[in-house]
Amino acid sequence: MTENQNQPKEYDAVLGTQNSAPVGSVILGGLEGVKSRLRNVDIEARIAALKEALNYGEAGLDLVIQALQDESGKFKWGAYSLLRHREEARVKQALQEYNPWLNITCLHTLEQYTLVTVVAISPDGRTLVSNGRGINLWEVHTGQLQPISIDDFNVKSLAISQDGKTLVSYDGDHTLKVWDLQTGECKQTLEEFTYRVFSLVISPDGKTVACGTQHNGINVWDLQTKQIIHTISKYSRYLVQALAISDDGKTLVSGNNDATIKVWNFETGELIHTFKHHSIGVESVAISPDGQTIVSGSKDKTIKVWNLQTKQLHLTLKGHSDWVSCVAISPDGNTLVSGSRDKTIRIWDLQTGECQPILKDHTHWVYSIAISPDGNTLVSSSNKTIKTWGIKS
Repeated sequence: MTENQNQPKEYDAVLGTQNSAPVGSVILGGLEGVKSRLRNVDIEARIAALKEALNYGEAGLDLVIQALQDESGKFKWGAYSLLRHREEARVKQALQEYNPWLNITCLHTLEQYTLVTVVAISPDGRTLVSNGRGINLWEVHTGQLQPISIDDFNVKSLAISQDGKTLVSYDGDHTLKVWDLQTGECKQTLEEFTYRVFSLVISPDGKTVACGTQHNGINVWDLQTKQIIHTISKYSRYLVQALAISDDGKTLVSGNNDATIKVWNFETGELIHTFKHHSIGVESVAISPDGQTIVSGSKDKTIKVWNLQTKQLHLTLKGHSDWVSCVAISPDGNTLVSGSRDKTIRIWDLQTGECQPILKDHTHWVYSIAISPDGNTLVSSSNKTIKTWGIKS
């Protein structure tokens, strides 16, 4: 049976009070239906209508661009999220005139009883994981503590797999633990006997974990066999303070206390390049989504931006008055966020090096930061508090 073309579709607005479209009524489908839903009082419904608008060519794109002028910060950020990867000249011009990071504010302050040095956000953007007295799970958008609690004390490092199912933690007892993030069950324990672990990352396929150690390079564990596959730069004299892995799983970056950043072929352990322009130990590293830009934060109070393709230093960012303890790159690759022992969070344009907002709500060192996969939420930890940042409705 052929579909009746006169019947309203899922998103059509129908003028009339009957369940089916009465004879002579007007069905507001297509772009007119989108415009009708954009007048909804519910922000999420309006953002959904913006997504639909992009199905209607130039006229629909105009609606999304116009949304950047809306009074609601959250609605404008929704429009920004839809436009930021587009290549049209008029889109790029509109985005240059609107920067959502300029309107970022603290949405929630979450209190813990013990020091919080590590935070991570699940790939679906819904769950925040923090260390402290055990491992706590929070709902990102409401700030509510989730019922699942993981009793793993003295945790120093955390990493979440890309499928959001697995959490790996390291504690002060030289032990790696692998957890089911949905149930809180410990699936396996790996004994890291060599030296203390200061950083860890999970490969994108979730099969291996790399651990940055003290004086023993980087150990790479196979989570299925529970064995170390290989050790990168074994018997090194430096401490691997920070690790980052590219989205394709081919490149591993380490930040080291000998003031260097080393780039490795993650599959073979081969050293690709060493960057050396910091004057003292590197505390944090990040790699852009396209794998071409590396960012490092150092005890020398500077941030350096490196081009991996040319092997050149692109920018040196100055502004923090103390160690740069953490760095993160936004999902679109355009924005860098840094946290420091000077108690501030700085937001930078990664192309120009311009410092945009400076967030000063923390009263202690900023230990860790994370950006949600949709780029709309920033999370930071300091002393016994966690703050979530974003745009208010």
